[in-house]
Amino acid sequence: MRLEDCRLLKNTRVIIEEIKIMEYPHNTIIALEGDISTKIGIVLEGKILVKVNSLGGKNFTMSVLETGQIFGDVLIYAPQDHSYPGNLVTQGNTRIAFLNNSDFEKYLFNDNDLLRNFLSLLSDKAYNMNLKSKLLSQDTVRDKILFFLQQQKRVQKNNRIFLHMTKEELANILFVQRPSLSRELGKMKEEGLIDYDRKTITILK
Repeated sequence: MRLEDCRLLKNTRVIIEEIKIMEYPHNTIIALEGDISTKIGIVLEGKILVKVNSLGGKNFTMSVLETGQIFGDVLIYAPQDHSYPGNLVTQGNTRIAFLNNSDFEKYLFNDNDLLRNFLSLLSDKAYNMNLKSKLLSQDTVRDKILFFLQQQKRVQKNNRIFLHMTKEELANILFVQRPSLSRELGKMKEEGLIDYDRKTITILK
């Protein structure tokens, strides 16, 4: 992805040539949980997994940052804590553009298009956090799966849902154990509710 095509910087007056771009190999930790965020990051290629450890010692992926997404944005004006909520780990070869918070703020106060893009992205994140809260409030593994599938059906506009992730990653998103997910998917398939393969889940009823 080209930096000038990313949603945050589109149609803005930000000087692209002054933004630093870094490349990282697979499974590189680019920030640790608790590190203070001093930059806005834009994923240009690859993915970033936000990994956290539960109190019980389980490691799971809290969220996945895809190409075009940004991070560090919600921490700029955090009133108390500017630290990352988890370890940021690359998945695949990853390119990230970094813009210092101080430079970003200068642009933000002088570029209405950048401000509009920034607020739009923050609004999307707030909406997605609301969806995640609803997901976590579901009582059973099946309820969580059905909630996820209905959301993806709305986004993809198809009963056949393409999974842009592994089953392990899906289990992390649903905050369930991988064996529990597989077991429930199997039951739902037997009952004729869904069909699935390695890359898709189809809603039958």
